[in-house]
Amino acid sequence: MPRKRIKQYLMLLVVIGVVAVAASGGGTFASFSASATNAGNTFASGTLFLHDIHGATTCTSESATTGPNFNVNPGDGSNGDSCAVLFDNIDLGSGATTANLDLNNAGTIDASDVKFQVLNCSVGDNSANTGSSVTFGTAPSCGDLYLTIQETQSDHSTAAFCAFGPGALGTTCAAPDNTKTLATAGAVQTLKMDDGLGSATNASLDASATKYYVITIDPAGVGSTNQLQNRSISFDLQWTIDQ
Repeated sequence: MPRKRIKQYLMLLVVIGVVAVAASGGGTFASFSASATNAGNTFASGTLFLHDIHGATTCTSESATTGPNFNVNPGDGSNGDSCAVLFDNIDLGSGATTANLDLNNAGTIDASDVKFQVLNCSVGDNSANTGSSVTFGTAPSCGDLYLTIQETQSDHSTAAFCAFGPGALGTTCAAPDNTKTLATAGAVQTLKMDDGLGSATNASLDASATKYYVITIDPAGVGSTNQLQNRSISFDLQWTIDQ
């Protein structure tokens, strides 16, 4: 075979060998699989119910069943039980007046905060009830009516902690002053309690627990008690517990 021919033949064998190597390099591969399942997942919630107790009257948050304010009782019977009036036609000309209120967490979830807010506070005349339009001096404002909320034992007389009041919070509320009024409580306020270490912390309310309060309205900010004659002061008190 001519030399040139041999060379061409050898080159052809090299090409065939490369193709053969390429063709035989595929092989086979194993397919691995592994799995794990966390089965039976569910979400379940407890209940957070607030019971507002004044005297023999109890109104409940859960009686409010119409949206969008489910579990938020307006207290007037329009969406749930009617809550008792705490202060009804009190003559503030005779000085400070008090009312007892118990708040019970009737649910299964502990509440981390106990809050309140004064709503719809207004001062007007009382002529519709007295038949007289005579008033004296400048009409007082909601800021002239001082407010304290004293936490007590279940007897409503043994002081436990000043939940809302002026100055440093301690076992007993200090004398009412213009730092804590019906007007300042127009914004949501968080009640306080003893943290067990000599300081105040946000009031909590465990499931099935009850806290006892004495609420005081003091007209000391009014310049003269005669300015209260023939006046009408109205407001709502809204109480809330949060998880």
